[in-house]
Amino acid sequence: MSAAGAAAALRQAWTALQCGRPDEARALCEQAIATAPAGVDAWRMLAMARQQLGDAAGAEAALARAAALRPDDAAIAFEFGSVRLQRGDADGAIAPLRAAMAGLPAEPRAAFRYGTAAFVLGRFDAAVDGFAAATARDPQWVEAWNNLAAAHGRLQQYPAAIVAARAALALRPDAAGAHQALAALLSNLFDRPSLEQGLAHALRALALDPALAEAHRNAAVLLRKLGEPARAEAHARQACALAPDDADTVDTLGEQLLLNQRPADAAATYAAAIARGVDRPALRRQHGIALLQDRRAAEAVVALDDALLRQPDDQRAIAHLGLALAADGRADAALDLLGLHRHVHAVALEPPPQFADAAAFHAALADDIRRHSQQRWEPAGLAARNAFLSGDLLTDRTAAITGFERRLREAIDAFLARCRALPDAQRAGDAFLRHVPGAYRLHVWATQAAQAGYIDTHIHEDSWLSGAYYVTLPDAIADEDPAHAGWIEFGRPYAHLRGWPEHAVRTVRPRVGTLLLFPSYLFHRTLPYTGPGERISISFDLAAR
Repeated sequence: MSAAGAAAALRQAWTALQCGRPDEARALCEQAIATAPAGVDAWRMLAMARQQLGDAAGAEAALARAAALRPDDAAIAFEFGSVRLQRGDADGAIAPLRAAMAGLPAEPRAAFRYGTAAFVLGRFDAAVDGFAAATARDPQWVEAWNNLAAAHGRLQQYPAAIVAARAALALRPDAAGAHQALAALLSNLFDRPSLEQGLAHALRALALDPALAEAHRNAAVLLRKLGEPARAEAHARQACALAPDDADTVDTLGEQLLLNQRPADAAATYAAAIARGVDRPALRRQHGIALLQDRRAAEAVVALDDALLRQPDDQRAIAHLGLALAADGRADAALDLLGLHRHVHAVALEPPPQFADAAAFHAALADDIRRHSQQRWEPAGLAARNAFLSGDLLTDRTAAITGFERRLREAIDAFLARCRALPDAQRAGDAFLRHVPGAYRLHVWATQAAQAGYIDTHIHEDSWLSGAYYVTLPDAIADEDPAHAGWIEFGRPYAHLRGWPEHAVRTVRPRVGTLLLFPSYLFHRTLPYTGPGERISISFDLAAR
């Protein structure tokens, strides 16, 4: 076949494709390629024919040849990345789709598919970039707005996620799923107006679709935070009736039963779900917690051990396994597991260089916290009592806050380096050290309290390392105080979980300019104090990225 014949074969192949004859198109493309193997268009058309025939692997191979022949062609990169993504190879798709997104600035699908590949790979920052570009290129694309909201949500960037979800809802105001998605995001907030808005959207979703189990589940979470446990349990039960084999729905009901002081019912709920095959490490952990709360410590140890074998970095499982061991009479094993006296570290931070001294730095930092744009009084569902709590401290980019962030990151990076330098055998045998992250994300917030203000007992279950830095402390916090007023206390669990020995409680006197680092699984609280002056501190969570 001559070059002219190859061109004619391609024209015939295109006609065959348009008429639904992919077998004929494939044969004609193969004839053209036999004559002109470097013909990029022939390889692209062959890929289309193979794809119509259901030969995804063959289509990918043809596009790989086209991409090799014309590596800077964004359209080919788009087709090649799309085929790989459709085959489930997000890792192989992301590079060509990134090139397609850059090279086809008016094509929303290229940006959307890049965002999709990144989301599948857990690269949520990149997913945000892709979906944001898709919405900019096609502002009417509801799915792109929904996916942008989901990517922001995975990064716990809830304000941005909520903006995207509202944009999707504006395009489809009567879509039950859009109301449900917005309710789910609002359920992550802590101020009462946002929670009430979330509940309204969950109920609107149920009015549009009464069988939407997710909306019942989110209504339960929102009502829990709003202090309506009976209504929360009712919605959780309806969610379970509609979706009995959904693990998140089972957990919502079980958690509500625990909060409603019915641990035996919660344990039975988790056990029944696991027996039905609704089996996730988190459900096994929750089953163990329910057994512990029901004072069945030995059974709780078995369940929590099993949960940790399945998910060794589960912070709640580690925390409650320590409590279960102590309640079962094995306090030494509990202390060894948790490392209460090994893993609380104090680090002095130098003031940033742009401040004359530590006093000037702390005065500026305290002022920035007092007037922070996200400062809230006693947010619903959080541990602050009679205190102000900021949202993301780093959203206000003042000189003092950015200077603190630099010093904090330096201290964290140095601590991580020391942890990684420890012998492998030492790290492997330690519940904390065996999970030292590589790349990490940081969430930072501030607390401002006067007398009687405090942070109640809690852990940080979605991170690995937590910490507290002290900006301002009242005179009532003293070295020689047997009551430890204003100090931070580690080890003591929630009041309803008994069995933790008093000698295993550790208190640390806070000091201005000192950063405390500790495992996120350690139960901790601050003790109230009486007298003038403020207690202003900054906390952080570090989670693997």
